[in-house]
Amino acid sequence: MINLLLHHILINPDKKETVSPGGIVIPEQIIEKERKAVEYGTVLQVGPTAYIDHGRDPSIIKIGDKVCFNRYSGKEVTDLDEKKYLIVNDSDVLCVLN
Repeated sequence: MINLLLHHILINPDKKETVSPGGIVIPEQIIEKERKAVEYGTVLQVGPTAYIDHGRDPSIIKIGDKVCFNRYSGKEVTDLDEKKYLIVNDSDVLCVLN
C-alpha cells in the first residue's frame, strides 16, 4: 500500500499500445522513440496538501479522474504486489479529461 505525503499525486499510467489498429505489432524501440509531450493516466490517490500551495481548492482533482501530465515528470514506484505506478507533483498534472 502506498500512502502519499504532501503535494504528490499517485497515477496509474495508461498502457502504451503495442499493436496497431490494423494488427501490426509495434516494436518497443519505436514506442520509446515516439516523442509525446504528455502521458495519460488515472488518479489513484491525492496527497493531503495537493494544490493548497497554489491557492487552489484541493478537490479540483479526485480519485478516478483521467488526467494528462508531463511526459518525463514523476517517479516510478512499485508496490508490494509488483504493480508499477507514478508519483507526480501536483503542478505536473496539466488537465483533467472529461
